Amino acid sequence: MDTDLRVRRILQAAVHSPSVLNTQPWRVHTSGRTVTLHADPARQLLHSDPSGREMLISCGAFLFTTRTAARRESMVADVSVLPDPDDKLLVATIELRPGRDPNAYERELALAIERRRTTRAPFEDQPLFSDVLHAVEAAAHEEGAELRVIQHSEPARDEVVRLVRRAEALAAEDPVAREEELAWTATAPDRDDGIPQDLLGPRPADERVPVRRFLAGAGSVPFEQHSTMAVLTTPDDTARDWIAAGQALENVLLVATTYFVRASFATTVLENPTTRHDLRRALTLDAAPQMVMRLGYGKMPGHTPRRPVTPSND
Repeated sequence: MDTDLRVRRILQAAVHSPSVLNTQPWRVHTSGRTVTLHADPARQLLHSDPSGREMLISCGAFLFTTRTAARRESMVADVSVLPDPDDKLLVATIELRPGRDPNAYERELALAIERRRTTRAPFEDQPLFSDVLHAVEAAAHEEGAELRVIQHSEPARDEVVRLVRRAEALAAEDPVAREEELAWTATAPDRDDGIPQDLLGPRPADERVPVRRFLAGAGSVPFEQHSTMAVLTTPDDTARDWIAAGQALENVLLVATTYFVRASFATTVLENPTTRHDLRRALTLDAAPQMVMRLGYGKMPGHTPRRPVTPSND
């Protein structure tokens, strides 16, 4: 089979990876079966993500999707993360080599790539079934992260949601933060990045729902009360941990998709150093929180737009 065609299909699948505000902050270069993945600082949210943490989480998600798509093509991705200390934007080098045919699980996970959606609409009013919960927890663990589930009856849940609302209120008072968010939301229909107005979702009528409230969000509707809330954590808080968090996040999301589970995120609480610290204390975490998410059963929405992959070649 044409190797170049397979590499192209792998990268075409990888662009469906999730990224903060759908910024898609990655650049790829190909040379035969070698793919280099760089972070793209031109797409970094400089105000809300000055360290590049969310940018590298997004690139980590792209990396895991590449690995998963490679298996569908009967290839194996040998990955070296942060291979050059002098090039901090070089996230990974990926050597694609022939491998065995994918097994049923690998095919199912690869099929989930294009079916995965971020869903900001209400879910069914129930938590994840226990077998699904165990599966997504295992998916995070496979990539060196942990998924800290916050039970609905847990007192800390109200405190976490309060911190989510607090972080959003502080960001709304910051004119630079507002400008940055609005630049990537309610985007024009012909844009191939950002979040279109119709996919922002409504605002929850209840303050206790862990759903991000976008400035450009419209309407106010009742949301569920019993969906599953979880925090993805890593042992440390380095660039390597951020990339691992992105790979773990995408593994969690793809596994969840195979169970018809959708997700949405509350990132603002982790963009503010104070509320991030307070969240860690509220949950008595001895690890670094990298993502706050809401998981549940809901309808499949439209897909946010994607930039075509145009890797530079040797």
